[in-house]
Order: sequence, then C-alpha cells, then structure tokens
Amino acid sequence: MQWKNTKQEFGALAKFLHWTVAAAFIGAYVVVYYVIWFMDDSSPDSLPVLNIHWVLGIFVGVLVVPRLYWRLLNVQPGEAQTSELEKRIAQAAHWGLYGLMILMPLTGYIGTDADTDFGLFKVPNFRETALFAWIEVTCGIGWEAFEPPVDAIHHLVGKWIAWPVVGLHIAAALFHHLVRRDKILVRMLPYSSTAGHS
Repeated sequence: MQWKNTKQEFGALAKFLHWTVAAAFIGAYVVVYYVIWFMDDSSPDSLPVLNIHWVLGIFVGVLVVPRLYWRLLNVQPGEAQTSELEKRIAQAAHWGLYGLMILMPLTGYIGTDADTDFGLFKVPNFRETALFAWIEVTCGIGWEAFEPPVDAIHHLVGKWIAWPVVGLHIAAALFHHLVRRDKILVRMLPYSSTAGHS
C-alpha cells in the first residue's frame, strides 16, 4: 500500500490519520459519557477517568494538524458522481468535521484547570500557562470569568453539534457503500484497494 493518495484512493498515511483521529474522537466521547452516566464528575475519583478523556482530546488536537497539512499537500481522490448540491453538502460536512477536531480539543484544553497526564509526561493546564497569564493581565479577566463561557461552548458543541455532524458523515459513508455501491467508503478502509471494485 502506498503512502500518498492517488486520484482513485487514499494512501496509507491518510487512512492512518483518518481512523486514528476517528477512534480517539469517539473514544473521548465514550469515556466522558461513562463519567457522566456512571460516576460523579465532581468527585476526585472521576479525575483518572476524565484524564483519559483529556489525553484523547489532546491527541485529536495534535493529529488534526498533520492531517490537514497532508490533505492540502496531497491529491484528493475524485468525488463521487453526485449532484452539485450533494457535493457541496459533502464538502461542508468534511470541513465541519475538521472544525470540530480543532474546536473541541481547543475549548476542552483551555477550559480545564487540571494537568493532563500522559504517563511519561504531563501537559500543564491552561490556567498555569504563560498565555493565560498574558490574557489575565492584558484583558483583566480571571479564571473564574474566563472558564465558564469556554466550558459552555465545549459542552454545547459537544452535545448538540458534534454528534449530528459525525452521524451525518457515517450515514453518508454507509449510504454510498450499501445503497449506491460505489467506492467512497472502500477507498478509505484500511488495507483495502479500490482496484477490482466497480
């Protein structure tokens, strides 16, 4: 399997970034909903589990940078034979996903005043960074005023926008595969090739 994309299918690196980010994004949701449904998220006992959510979130935020760079650098496989409206909706949905992969980790990180422990190293919380110290001095805003709106955006987008956008993406991929029977899903599957598919 080649690393770069072709006009027919995605290369190994694009597939790796796609599925790794997807797994981390969905995994972060599974973990946080486990805390919400089965634990007291205000209890210290929930912090180790929430830390997994934070680790996965930062992982998504870090990986979206090379993923975007690779997308812009590489040729993109040809679009499906669909109407102009469907193409525009698909493009909007894809950029919406990229927006989520940036917005959710960003608001999650800057709205959390707890360190993220990766095991071998820790990522200091935003409250203790030089950037927040500069914001505090320059804008005259303390953490108590800064954190609530950021946290509100994170929860609002995560609860009411992210799931519909991700669900639309999955539904569209399954529609192409099961109904239209084209190559849209196949060309992104790991260890697969569109060669031999109609």
